[in-house]
Amino acid sequence: MRLSRSILPVGLAALMLTSCGPSTVTQCNAIADVINQAQVFKDEFETEIDSFTQQAQGAESLGDIQTAASQYIDAVEKVVVSIDGMVTSLNDLELADEELSNYRNGYADIIAGSAEELNVAGEAMQLVANAESETDLSNVLEEFQGKANTAFTNLQTLSQNEATLVSDINTYCGAEVPAEGEAAPAEGEEAPAAE
Repeated sequence: MRLSRSILPVGLAALMLTSCGPSTVTQCNAIADVINQAQVFKDEFETEIDSFTQQAQGAESLGDIQTAASQYIDAVEKVVVSIDGMVTSLNDLELADEELSNYRNGYADIIAGSAEELNVAGEAMQLVANAESETDLSNVLEEFQGKANTAFTNLQTLSQNEATLVSDINTYCGAEVPAEGEAAPAEGEEAPAAE
């Protein structure tokens, strides 16, 4: 059984630890559980953005463009609500381990930053959705492109920071990322020792 749908693409693996005490194991698993929730809404967001892209590419009128823009805005609002919930869940974790607490805070900051940048992208798209004529649309395109490009550049940086932080968490927690096609050990089962 593959667990790839339940872990972040950057690989926060199931944490089967033998090198740290149960308290750290429990705390690592708690962080992993919250972070892994993101995969569900990331997948949904990607599906909605793919649909938006297809609709926008096929747009033949201002109305089609506005409909696509509204679809994008709705997708952004939905994922931002999910991210806000995830930040709350992370902040609600009681972590005695100072290093894990720092990782949690860093991760919460990164995803909160992602939500902010998504909001900027949504605000940029709102300019398109509000255009009442093709002339209005032409007048807002430069502002839209500037805001959207800045937001997307910032999102890419945040995504790279997220991947690095997740890797750091995995390293700290002693998690082994399963190789492609391999399943992580079942809960309570020890991961095989590296040879």
